[in-house]
Amino acid sequence: MTELLGKLWHKRKFILKLTGIFLLVGLFIALFSPVEYTAQCVVVPQGKDNQQGGNLGGLASIVGVNIGTSIISEGVISPVMYPAIIKSFPFAEEMMETPITVKKSKDKPITLYEYYSDKKYRTFNIVSTIKKYTIGLPGTIISLFKPARITNATSLAKENNDSVPSIFVITPQKQAVCNAIKNAVQYEYNQKEKYITLGYTFPEPEAAAQIAEQLCKTLEEYVITYKTEKVKENLAFVERSYEEAKKEFFRKQTALAAFQDANRGLTTAMARTTEQQLRNEYNIAFTVYNELARQLEQAKLSVKETQPVFTVIDPVIVPLEKSAPRRGIILVVFVFLGLIIAIGWVFAAPFFNTLSREIKKQPADA
Repeated sequence: MTELLGKLWHKRKFILKLTGIFLLVGLFIALFSPVEYTAQCVVVPQGKDNQQGGNLGGLASIVGVNIGTSIISEGVISPVMYPAIIKSFPFAEEMMETPITVKKSKDKPITLYEYYSDKKYRTFNIVSTIKKYTIGLPGTIISLFKPARITNATSLAKENNDSVPSIFVITPQKQAVCNAIKNAVQYEYNQKEKYITLGYTFPEPEAAAQIAEQLCKTLEEYVITYKTEKVKENLAFVERSYEEAKKEFFRKQTALAAFQDANRGLTTAMARTTEQQLRNEYNIAFTVYNELARQLEQAKLSVKETQPVFTVIDPVIVPLEKSAPRRGIILVVFVFLGLIIAIGWVFAAPFFNTLSREIKKQPADA
């Protein structure tokens, strides 16, 4: 231990110099990184735990009517799936049309797509520029030699078949805007407390609040659209099941009435047993038919419902404090990184020197 400490003390100037260099780099990044603000809202997703149809499914299966689980489900998307929606291209494309007002637009509303695609609306950032032409230089060079792509975003489904899901072909610029939106979106779901935190990070606080508000509305519209489609599918399924149950009920009713008319006055055990069996089948068919009629009315009402799926707990407000850069953390990280690299080099340098000498000696020995 004493030997190790002595080695570090002997190389203290080197350690201090390298740590100082990292400190200066960290200070530069901390001072010149773009200032960003994060606007957030907290919402609680609304859902119904509809337990209807448990006994109905068992009764219906007896008479051959397959009700399934579609009636039971309300078609509500789980909050666990929301990140997949937010990260999808159609969602990002819709967010591109969000109107915002930034300083360089001179109080004239522009779209989020215009902001990310046109440099005149953005403040020049030296850190991002240096990063682009240092760390990101290989990617920048490769992009220059890539073949040209289609200049307009299109949907191949229009050329093929409307029933086929849309296949999007987008421009590199639109893809870049899409990635920028995805990276700026913040989503957190608290499974224990059952609430969602939605946020958006942007260089200007007022615009960040505008985008965060639109983000919440767009996500809610997506969930409502999905729910409406599922409810309509459920309605169609219930209608088919209802018609099947209705036919089955009338058939059982007719069979029971015909038997009673044909066997009026008979008192044999076989006749009574057959009549009881037909009556049991009639009762089951009537129960299923009656329950499906009630379910059909509920399904029709569900289609007409337009209730919101989010309850806002904490609305979007214009952020007063910046969320980035965290200058203190940046400085601590760079100082720590410089210290670790310097100490590591002090202990690794003798090994590399020895290895270098061994390599140089090999040709002479040969």
